[in-house]
Order: sequence, then C-alpha cells, then structure tokens
Amino acid sequence: MNEFQIIDSVMPDLPPSSADQLAAARERVFAGPTTPPVRAGRRSWTGTALVAAAVALVVGAVVVLVPRPAAEPAAVTPMQKLQAAAAELAATPEAKGRYWRRDTEQVQRTKNGDGYEVEERAREVLAFGPDREVYGWHEPISSKPYTAEGLKTWRQDGSPKLCPARGCDKNMPAYSSKDLDVGLELADGLKPPLKELRNLPKEPAALRARLLESYNPRVTEAGREPWLQGAAARLISSPATPGTRAAAYLLLANAPGIKVVDAVPGTFGLDGLALQSKEGQIVIDRRTGQLLGRQWLTPGGVAWRAELVRKAGWSDVRPVPPAKCVRCTTRL
Repeated sequence: MNEFQIIDSVMPDLPPSSADQLAAARERVFAGPTTPPVRAGRRSWTGTALVAAAVALVVGAVVVLVPRPAAEPAAVTPMQKLQAAAAELAATPEAKGRYWRRDTEQVQRTKNGDGYEVEERAREVLAFGPDREVYGWHEPISSKPYTAEGLKTWRQDGSPKLCPARGCDKNMPAYSSKDLDVGLELADGLKPPLKELRNLPKEPAALRARLLESYNPRVTEAGREPWLQGAAARLISSPATPGTRAAAYLLLANAPGIKVVDAVPGTFGLDGLALQSKEGQIVIDRRTGQLLGRQWLTPGGVAWRAELVRKAGWSDVRPVPPAKCVRCTTRL
C-alpha cells in the first residue's frame, strides 16, 4: 500500500457533484484569486503547514503498519534443561512412610534357546524397611518375538510357549533379585547405612567430595573417575533424598565421557533428557526431573536392553514377595 492509497482509505466517501456545483466551481477558478496577494518577503505558511502535516500523517501510518521484526527466542541447551529439571526434583516434597520401594520393568532383546529373536520382560522389586530389612525379587512376565518376520515364523511353528514368562516355572514363579545382596552398596568400598545415605550432600561439588572420601584403590580395580560415576549412577535410583539425587545428576553431567542429550531412541517408550555414556543412557523426565529409566545401546546407537521405572518412593505398605519366592528377603 502506497501513501496515496493510505490517504484514500481514510477519506470519507462523498456523493458526486451536481451540474450547478460544477458550474459554480468553474466560475470561481476562472475568476482568479479572491484573496489578497501576499506581500513581498513573506511566505504563506498555511499551505506549507498543511502539506507537512499530511506528510507526517502518511509517514506515521506507514511506520505503524510495518511490523517490527520478532525477536529470536534464545536457544535452550540440553544442559540448561537438565539444570532446570534437577532444580524441580530438588524442590519436590517426599511422601512419608516406613518402607521405600522401587518397581522396575526389565526389558531385553535377545535370541533364546530355540533360535527366536525375542523381547523378554520381567518385573523387578527392591525395597528397604525401617528395621534394616531388604526385599527383592525378579518375576518373569513375557517372552515373544519383536519383529514382524520373527512373529510370522513363530506362528508358522505353532506358536510354542516361550520362556522365561509367567507360568513357565510353576514351582518358582519369582526368584531372588540380583540387587538383594547389593542392598545400599553404591560402589566397591561404599555401602552407607540408610540414615547416612539420606544425609548425603545436596550440592554437586560437596557430594563429589563426600563420595570420594570412600574411594580406595586397594579395594577396587576401577579408576577414581569411573568409580565415582558408578556410585553416582546407583545413587540416583536409591532412597537418597530428592536433593541428593538432583546433585548426582549434575555431578554425572560434568563427568568425563558423559554428555547431556535431548534425544533418546524410543525403542522401549523412554522419552526425556539423557545422561549418555558409551554404555548407554540414564533417562530423566524433562519437567519433573524424576528418573524414568536406563537403556543400554549397541555401538550403532540401537537400544537393546532397558530398565523402566514404574514407581519409586515411600509408603507404609510392607512389601510382600510372591508365593514360593525363595530368598526374597534379607537384612542389611
């Protein structure tokens, strides 16, 4: 739109002039000016002022009509997202209770004894009580082909029962968890009591210093940094306070060989921020900072195994292992 179009758009619509009006206008034009002449040396400022005002109006209208360029939003890095998620976790109030319990679903893609490429799923429970009791069991859920070709072959073979799965072993539907004997051990030489675990620092630098006080090369083959990373990785899925677990996120995020990414293979349904190492990913909810799970990757970046957190926290409900579960409880 040009200046004349703008002016035209704001002028009122007038009816056409009559013949008498046109004749009167011609007479006034040809009769010459009726106003007195301007004296020499003076200018007529009236017309000039009107023209200037019109120009100002048009220019102002053009400026108003031209939108200002939108400001580019500042890019938020994965590290900044993790820091925000960690702050949210640290501020989360904990539920009260006498028992801390974590339920996870273990998923693994492998080739079974019959040659089928299957996805095995199992339920894993680990819990701690007020009198140093520990509960832990592993319960198979299902085993089935996960590719279209494998599923077709399995059906052609008569859909045989695939194990491990529910019903495969009626005498032992569940068995002792591998974490039962580990208990609260975070790394070689570092097995704090529950009360001490709950009192660990809530700031990354202080947490790092406290953990390294227990590093002893005489009781572990791991180097100092790998040992520390292993301890922090176990700490984030332990009964530690939200503040300590948030500090462990940031400790790991700044550790050698670990990077924060905002893209994870969705093979097993995990979606969030990830602390990624060459072995795999620790996946964290972007909004709440809660641990979603872990997954292990092939060198090509394909997820082949995962641990999905179904629930974790405190309650007054005493854990009860499945019937016939052998060695599913112990004491610290």
